[in-house]
Amino acid sequence: MFVEIVFWILLVPLAITLLVMYIRSKKLYRLFYLLSIFTYAMLILYVIDSYELGANAIILLLVISAILMILIGYYKFRTVKKTRR
Repeated sequence: MFVEIVFWILLVPLAITLLVMYIRSKKLYRLFYLLSIFTYAMLILYVIDSYELGANAIILLLVISAILMILIGYYKFRTVKKTRR
């Protein structure tokens, strides 16, 4: 229940911000960047709320997700770097 409230409180300002940013700059990558941060935050909040995790489990979840994102970024950067040569 907590996640739904936070979702709607954050979604409305995010939608307004994305609309203003797109109208001003016409750069789509900024929209996707903000949208991915919002999606990541909502995913973490959903897992915390649905499984009623304690403090240590929350820290572990954040560390695992950060390591996963670092590895994905490293892999994608490595493949892009190889294709540019």
